[in-house]
Amino acid sequence: MNSIRHILILSFFILTIYSTKAQNERYREIQLTSNNSDNSYASYNKIGGKIIFESNRDGHWQIYIMEARGKKQKKLINSASNDRRPSWHPYKNIVLFESDRTGTNELYTLDLDTNIISKIPISLNGNKSFGQFAPNGVEIMFNLEETKEDFDIYIVHSKGKKPKKIVDDAYHNKYPHYSPRGDNIVYSSNKNNERETDVIYLYNIITEERKRLTYFKDDSFNPVWSNDGRMIAYTASIKDNKPEIYTMRNDGVDKRRVTFNDTDDLFPNWSPNRTNLLVTRLINGNYQLVKIFLEESARKARN
Repeated sequence: MNSIRHILILSFFILTIYSTKAQNERYREIQLTSNNSDNSYASYNKIGGKIIFESNRDGHWQIYIMEARGKKQKKLINSASNDRRPSWHPYKNIVLFESDRTGTNELYTLDLDTNIISKIPISLNGNKSFGQFAPNGVEIMFNLEETKEDFDIYIVHSKGKKPKKIVDDAYHNKYPHYSPRGDNIVYSSNKNNERETDVIYLYNIITEERKRLTYFKDDSFNPVWSNDGRMIAYTASIKDNKPEIYTMRNDGVDKRRVTFNDTDDLFPNWSPNRTNLLVTRLINGNYQLVKIFLEESARKARN
């Protein structure tokens, strides 16, 4: 009987070591930017050949583009304003971004084929941020800063018509991101948590039902859906540790840690085929862009 007990204890111990080792397995990574400035908020175009991002390498925030391997980094707009947080149109060669060129953060589009910049005339007062085209390309979702403590989420026609508030309360409701079908969004909020930490919620635009996906005890934010709708990547700071990147299923199950660093990892974004993530990481005092290969471990790459 004691022998069986010892075998079971030993088996459990070995399984625990194996599971911990698997959970802490580092993925292969490539650093895409390396300069004495901040580079952030990167995302792929639809086919995955180009990456847009923001950088303050010229003294203020501007929009840049580069190849998927980090080559041929090029500034898209020359302006004296802060142009930030670019995102792609789902099927056109158009970039959506925010800018303070009028003194207030407003949303703009840049047509990469014509180089024409157009302001989206939204009839709402306040700073607008974190804009994203709906999968149909007709609507835009964004954050509106009502006050410093009150961020709501709106949907508006891409021409600026008929703004509609879909998440409305006196809390930080930030970083909204569409599901691939456009019927759900994910976002982070400090509602129901005494404003101490952010929690990621799923909100159904049609039924108006809301579901919590992460734990109240953790600070979790920057959620983003994979292109196939099955997975969500996000940032989390657990037990007051530095923020790391995690993934989970779209129902909040099977949470997995992706990065293991004693530094900040932020703003994950999926590749079109879900094989890698673009991440903003603090390296030697500046934020740089890093690509993480989710199907290749660093150990195997060295062998």
